[in-house]
Amino acid sequence: MQAQERTISINGLDIQYKIVGKGPTILILHGWGSSSDSWTRIQQMLAEKGFQVIVPDLPGFGKTSAPNSIWGVEEYANFANQFAEQLGLARFVLAGHSFGGQTAIQFAVQHPEKIEKLVLIAAAGVRRTPGVLKKLLAVVAKLISFLLYLVPFEDLRNNIRNALYMLIRRRDYVKTQGIMRDVFKKVITQDLTAKFSKIQTPTLIIWGDKDEMTPIQDAHLMQELIPNSKLEIIKGAKHALNFQAPEKLVSTIERFLN
Repeated sequence: MQAQERTISINGLDIQYKIVGKGPTILILHGWGSSSDSWTRIQQMLAEKGFQVIVPDLPGFGKTSAPNSIWGVEEYANFANQFAEQLGLARFVLAGHSFGGQTAIQFAVQHPEKIEKLVLIAAAGVRRTPGVLKKLLAVVAKLISFLLYLVPFEDLRNNIRNALYMLIRRRDYVKTQGIMRDVFKKVITQDLTAKFSKIQTPTLIIWGDKDEMTPIQDAHLMQELIPNSKLEIIKGAKHALNFQAPEKLVSTIERFLN
């Protein structure tokens, strides 16, 4: 079963998305630095279970244009709503991974009437206060970054700057270009913990117990605060559940939806 690639325009942005299958609709929002390509296998497997599965390249990723201004989670949730409206999706299952899960949380709060069920896969959204060591590394990185202006060679400056961001675990920032760097800096500061209790939709939370990007504590916190929620932990899996445990991920989602 082969997904079809399609393009639509929303507010001047060219949006690429993939669609496959027939049946109840699942809209999947991918994570930061990812695209619909990363969800092709999951998309096809769910389609074979009797669902229509749609995965857009979010603005600034894959083949979709970057936004013209610095977006936060609210703007991405608004985009997801406009995308669903343009495709004629009245009610659907919303799933989100990592940053896509952060966007899905915001969407669920803004548009509860449009979601049948919510699936949060290693979702971002809990932003803890950095520890002393992390704060110190950030300060040192900022100081060195400032001193880099004294380095005469641009390539050398960029290499040193990227090494600094890798040191403070900002790999996604290193891979990001242009306005998306400012978008990244905005979304990673947005803590949605206070919104968990406002989610009205039946929610499945899926996590890998070896996740190093979004700690397992976040999953337990979400399960505690989101009413009518269920937590499923996949043993041995890390953050990229779509690659590391696709069969388990699909079977867990299928059980929840059926």
